[in-house]
Amino acid sequence: MKVAVLAAEMEGRATGVGRYLEGLLHGAKRWDDGVEWHLFFQGDPPPPAWLQQGAFQPHFSRHKGSRVVWEQVVVSRSLAAIEPDVIFGPAYTLPFGSRARSVVTVHDLSFEVLPKEFSLRERWRRRLLARRASRVAHRVLAVSQHMAALLAKHYGLPEERIAVVPHGVDRERFSQQPELGDGGLLTELGVRRPYMLWAGTVFERRLPREVLEAFAAVRNSNPELGLVIAGANRMRRPERLGAWIKDLGLGAAVRNLGWVGEEMLAPLYRGAELGVYVSRHEGFGVPPLECLACGTPVVVSGGLGLDDIWPDYPFRIRNFDSGSISGAMTRVLEDHDLRARIMEQAGPILTALDWEQSSRKLVAELRRALAS
Repeated sequence: MKVAVLAAEMEGRATGVGRYLEGLLHGAKRWDDGVEWHLFFQGDPPPPAWLQQGAFQPHFSRHKGSRVVWEQVVVSRSLAAIEPDVIFGPAYTLPFGSRARSVVTVHDLSFEVLPKEFSLRERWRRRLLARRASRVAHRVLAVSQHMAALLAKHYGLPEERIAVVPHGVDRERFSQQPELGDGGLLTELGVRRPYMLWAGTVFERRLPREVLEAFAAVRNSNPELGLVIAGANRMRRPERLGAWIKDLGLGAAVRNLGWVGEEMLAPLYRGAELGVYVSRHEGFGVPPLECLACGTPVVVSGGLGLDDIWPDYPFRIRNFDSGSISGAMTRVLEDHDLRARIMEQAGPILTALDWEQSSRKLVAELRRALAS
């Protein structure tokens, strides 16, 4: 089976979607999937060694224009040369100029359910592309059961056209076992223990004001505790984050790192007292699972991939307010017995999220699309 993949999300700084695609492809390397993978890149990135081996064939467009033009014009023309059996769009969209069977992953519907987080132009760009791709794709993939239900509800898709192909967790990279360089890396980043960790992009839907208020409340009883933010600030008004930190008198207690490379994540997870990842809407939510894999409990909200494998996880908030968040934070810090039990349970539970198993589910859906 010859599969064409829109792989531009793997270029440049790693995104959640880019890490999803990379994880699936790494998982596919572990077994004989019978697939010839053609990976289409918008630019001309340095190809990693594993992309030059086996069944992977990268194609570099060197297109410096818009992503939409690249997807709909440049890729559509290039597809004719390889005649793929199936096209896989891992990031909401598909090139509509091809008659090949197609599969698309829709990771979240933030642009539908939280429209004010986007400019009018960006909101409708995302909506039109995702709606059309979901309508024409032979198989539509969600990353969690929660997202599968939302796709059926908002886009009117029949349940039999939707499948769940979740993220995996790289248990070799994200483990409880400390590495020799962990302390030095934290020092290099200017991070001092003890601290709680926000890992992931800063959006309004992830309640930055409420998290800061909760941290301020917890810090009244734990004055030595800091907060590290490891994620790009992509709020519509990014200057508000710094203003809130100042207004709440947090100042030097908050270390805002911005975007950090993947090699820095595991040491940050392992060094934290707890993580925090709460949101009004998510597709999956990888950071909480990586945090748990590294031996650190995390305060979460519902609607994440964690719900599918651990429905009774105890450090989950019910309400989106600072009091609920601070209460959960305090419980993590003070209930040592519960914390220890959760860490004992985390390893076996997280084995359900494996990139090889996710890649097998993906290939099965690609074959179903081909047979439809």
